[in-house]
Amino acid sequence: MFGQILYTQMKWSRASIALMSVVVFALPAGLWRALHGSYYRSVSAMEVLSGFSSLGFVLALVAFLTGFVLVAQAWQVDAAARHVYPLSLPIAWSRYVALRFGAGAVLLVIPAAALWLGCLLVLALIEVPATLNAYPTTLSLRFLLGSLVGYAVVFAVQYLSGKKAAHVLAAVMLAFAVFAVTAEITGNQAMVSRFFAILFDWPGPLAVFGSEWTLIDV
Repeated sequence: MFGQILYTQMKWSRASIALMSVVVFALPAGLWRALHGSYYRSVSAMEVLSGFSSLGFVLALVAFLTGFVLVAQAWQVDAAARHVYPLSLPIAWSRYVALRFGAGAVLLVIPAAALWLGCLLVLALIEVPATLNAYPTTLSLRFLLGSLVGYAVVFAVQYLSGKKAAHVLAAVMLAFAVFAVTAEITGNQAMVSRFFAILFDWPGPLAVFGSEWTLIDV
């Protein structure tokens, strides 16, 4: 049964998975090329660090977006068919949801592997100073974890809220905006900082996005 769910998930999401994989594969080398213009000239340690300083932020955004797209596409296809496919299966809805979650989580390995290959490519093209170390595997695993977290958050909102998921997300964003504006007006900006710390500092639910995403470091 899981193989069948995985097949349908792959069929529905193959274009997005391919696009995200190409994007993350090209990001490390493309970013270096955009900033330095050449792969083969000698650069200092500071130039290497600055060259990849924005890579982690971009990858974090792409990781969350990858998880979001996988959930949205699967739900859209199911909803367009009025959920006939899952309801026709000889399993409970709760088990179907669990299988659907697992299938999407497995597919997230593909863009993470593409990122790993992209990191190896750019490391083969540039000269890394001896004072620095490369962490392609760590960065790729962090990307995988970030996409899994984003996938899990969006999946929970979508499958718990159903058609009201967009309204739920809008309500959450509105509530946060009101909270931030109120804190600013009342001079309690520290409350916003504490809120972000709860979310993005360990052991917060989004801690993976608050940590360092770096390909090359000391």
